[in-house]
Amino acid sequence: MTYSDLLISLRHQTRKLVYEHAGKGVTALVSTAVSTNVIAAGLVVVLPTWLPYAAVAVSGLAGATYGAKRGFDVVGVFGLAFATGLGGLILRDLLISSSTPNIFTEPLFVIVAFWTALVGFFFAGLISRFESMMIILDGLAMGLLCALGAGAALYAGLPESSAIFVGVITAVGGPFLRDVLAGTAPSIVRPGAFIAIPAVVASCVFVGMVQLNLNAGLAQIAAMIVALVMRAGAQWFGLETGSASELSDRVWNFWQRKAREAPEAPAEQTQPRVADMQTAPQAPTDPSKPPPADGSQ
Repeated sequence: MTYSDLLISLRHQTRKLVYEHAGKGVTALVSTAVSTNVIAAGLVVVLPTWLPYAAVAVSGLAGATYGAKRGFDVVGVFGLAFATGLGGLILRDLLISSSTPNIFTEPLFVIVAFWTALVGFFFAGLISRFESMMIILDGLAMGLLCALGAGAALYAGLPESSAIFVGVITAVGGPFLRDVLAGTAPSIVRPGAFIAIPAVVASCVFVGMVQLNLNAGLAQIAAMIVALVMRAGAQWFGLETGSASELSDRVWNFWQRKAREAPEAPAEQTQPRVADMQTAPQAPTDPSKPPPADGSQ
């Protein structure tokens, strides 16, 4: 086997491992058949297996803080924490699998969500002081969730467009369920901070890099960086999404103005002149025919 064949084989093995373990809710694991020399050479980038749990913890902590600051009781705070932390992964599994969601078969996810809800219930004010840090962690968690959702969809045999959709749902599904349970309009559909747009771009980046047979670990890192830059950058620079713009009146006024400015045809081209009508030659009359009854010639 040549060196190029080894690289191609290694890429396919790593890609398959990422898909398999993304469907189980953890990041990629390198097969023991891959030599340590190849890994040391930088040909395989593997993210730590605890990163998905960290993403759940960050999202769950944000949900618990959201509920505690709005005066929810213990049931409400824990419900929002579980919905925000686990909602995206649950929706992902419901979309691409007919079996039990994987987070319920791995109890550590539920345990992490429980402890983050407990911390958020008692220390919501302290957590709010680290808003900048939470924005950074939220951006990284969003990118990782995009990669987990899109990777599981690709492993399930879905096309690229569907994989991007699943990646977005995995990233924004938690905040969406949180807002619904809290009785407010979901933030992803309201004008304001970038939430869905970074998820869409990060999912596209991940799927594109994987389909180009690039390293799946690098694709995950790229998705996290893209989501972080867009999410945090929009927050710090005050960039917000706008509401729908009504253009009907503008289009109507534009066409009316164009109609008024259109040149009119000269009068002599549209109406016959009176002098021409008076001097127009009349048809000769036949003397053998009787005149008309009204006396006209």
